[in-house]
Amino acid sequence: MWLNLAMSSDEPLQLCDFELIGNKLLNLAIDDDGEAAQRYADLYLSRLDWERTRAAELRQYYLDQEQDAQAWLAVKSR
Repeated sequence: MWLNLAMSSDEPLQLCDFELIGNKLLNLAIDDDGEAAQRYADLYLSRLDWERTRAAELRQYYLDQEQDAQAWLAVKSR
């Protein structure tokens, strides 16, 4: 379903990055964590926007969303 974003950028980004982060957020959202649900939705929608247009700025927005989600998860897991 998802395309490998690493093909169009110098930054390595693998499909499993999205899946790991997305699954962690989704599991927290299922456990009734509203912020995790919002972060998952933002990440998912930003990826869909980028895949739809292939615009460089939307790809960067997606990468920023992914990094923010990953940092939030790191703090949450402490």
